[in-house]
Amino acid sequence: MLKFGKIVSYLILVIAFTILMVFMAEGESSAAGDPDTNKAIIGRLAELWNTGNMAIADEIFGADFVNHDPNDPKVTNLESYKGYVAAILTSFPDFHVTTNDLIVEGDKVAVRWIITATHQGEFAGIPATGIEATWTGMTIWRFADGKLVEGWWMKDVLGLLQQLGVIPPMGPIDFTWGTPSEVTGDPGDPDANKKVFYRTVNDFWNQRNVAVIDELYATDYLGHDPSGLHGATLEEMKQSAAGLFTALPDFHLILDDEIAEGDKIAKRWTVTGTQKGEFMGIPPTGNHVTITGISFYRFADGKVVETWWSQDALGLLQQLGVIPPPR
Repeated sequence: MLKFGKIVSYLILVIAFTILMVFMAEGESSAAGDPDTNKAIIGRLAELWNTGNMAIADEIFGADFVNHDPNDPKVTNLESYKGYVAAILTSFPDFHVTTNDLIVEGDKVAVRWIITATHQGEFAGIPATGIEATWTGMTIWRFADGKLVEGWWMKDVLGLLQQLGVIPPMGPIDFTWGTPSEVTGDPGDPDANKKVFYRTVNDFWNQRNVAVIDELYATDYLGHDPSGLHGATLEEMKQSAAGLFTALPDFHLILDDEIAEGDKIAKRWTVTGTQKGEFMGIPPTGNHVTITGISFYRFADGKVVETWWSQDALGLLQQLGVIPPPR
């Protein structure tokens, strides 16, 4: 009888623990939100920017929203974000953002976008030029209880300043994402694609092993990087990586976040290194640099077939002393 009582007590504990886990899982799922709902909120965010309707901000953002933007470090909370939106729309009244891609996993959504706008008001101390500019970028958003509560930005500010005539032209003159790849194949699944993805981080970037690219990337690979730091083809990718590893022999990539859905993975990353070799025509400076970025990867037949890059190229050149730091 005593043994039976112990068994009953054990079963009660197991059932209670199971119920607790179910409630915790449901709570986490509720906080993260439904993927379709989160995508719809991103649509409302685009509407905020394209219409200037600030009431949308109070609808979709949490009161404790936290913002991370290396190019605008003072934009940290909801009020400063709303002020930033208003300032941009004053400088670029015909501002229009188009969402090119969305990757959703858990409580996060990674967005790839492109903006077109005409510079009709003062921007960052630059008088109106009347120039119609295009710039690309990516953002990762975190949701909680149906609201945007945190955001990480990466945008081609260097390209924008080049178009406005503040910085001399350098690299490619196409500031768009370019023509997408037509390569198709078995998209795989997130778990399988992550295995290849982790090898790009560890075996390729952090082991600085250019040769492993042939195992991980398709021969008809296509890269999109308006800043020009990464090549468009497989061979160009190899050359740019080899040059980067020579310039920064202690190159190290930290994977800050990843979001996987279908045949795509978005990664948020930080790279550190010391410039001990020539880089983009810049003689060695001995400067230790930190650069942040967000990248999108597309997979087919177990390999990387297409990537999109957005990194703080302006901040990198400022750290190397090529461009003066911001006022």
